[in-house]
Amino acid sequence: MPAVVSLTPAPVIDRTYFVESFDTGKVNRATEIQEFLSGKGINVSRTLRIAGVSTSAVLPVGREDEHLLFRTPFPQVLRILPVPGRMRVNTAILEPEGRTTNVNQKAVPLHERDWDAVVDMTLQEIRALRADWLVVSGSVPKLVETGEKIDFTRLFSEARRIGTRVAVDTSGSSLETWAMSGLVDCIKPNADEMATLVKRHLNTVGDVLEAAREVIERARLEVVLVSMGGDGAMVVTRDEALWGYAKAPQVVNTTGAGDASLAGFVGHSIQGPGQQGGQADYGELPPLALKSGLSKAVIYGAMAVSVPTTIIDSLDGAPTAEITVPDPSQPLSEPTKFFETPSA
Repeated sequence: MPAVVSLTPAPVIDRTYFVESFDTGKVNRATEIQEFLSGKGINVSRTLRIAGVSTSAVLPVGREDEHLLFRTPFPQVLRILPVPGRMRVNTAILEPEGRTTNVNQKAVPLHERDWDAVVDMTLQEIRALRADWLVVSGSVPKLVETGEKIDFTRLFSEARRIGTRVAVDTSGSSLETWAMSGLVDCIKPNADEMATLVKRHLNTVGDVLEAAREVIERARLEVVLVSMGGDGAMVVTRDEALWGYAKAPQVVNTTGAGDASLAGFVGHSIQGPGQQGGQADYGELPPLALKSGLSKAVIYGAMAVSVPTTIIDSLDGAPTAEITVPDPSQPLSEPTKFFETPSA
């Protein structure tokens, strides 16, 4: 059975307001409020836990918000490093028909000593689980001392040396920096982020496929998982490409769907029993089972949009995945947007 360690360098307090309707610039009444500890890497590990995949989620938590640990779902997967201060807050306003408005706070800076401790804890978890994948997800914080973004070089280099594949799911300049670093095996952009990486609009599934192949060649990546919302998802390598789709039971909240998709892929893409201690000592990594990984990716993504928060509490009633070769002529249902200069 594969094992996955996730790292959320900038965890968040997710605060969701449920409203009957939402009027911009007006006073709006919430019918319900939910608040819990969250973050993209945590979402990945929680989904894997439900799926029965061995996982742990590493994250720095501000000491002033440690009380949230007592009411966060699936606390058994969390590996906490207490750090000074508070965590950022992401606010979602959810309307009955599924439209979601998000206001996300910037990542809170970390001290160098705390970041070094986070790296050490993550490597310890990788060794303890003999993890097949390290997933690093979400916003990338800056260092208090320098004002520069944290550096993943030591973490990624050591993880890969001991035989763990590295997957990155972030955006803006951080995605471009680490996708092109030569230290990453997999990225999970959406269509807009893929357009930003290649600096052009993408109008069809074929455009997305061409962009993914271009990035793989430039960045020496093993695999790219592209989420395309209602247009499904694609998994692309140098030699192979598959398109997948699963119909959601209902669309309630699209936040967190990408995290669930990535969980499905990394949790079910290892062919065979998984690695036995690491590439450095035991030879080649096991091959990737792209069809199995993509199938679970689109199924878990469909389940995620059918629940009101970022937490899937059950995989019962999961839809069936359709997996086939991509149709290059298929138009994307929404035009892509990209920034000439990616921002964090």
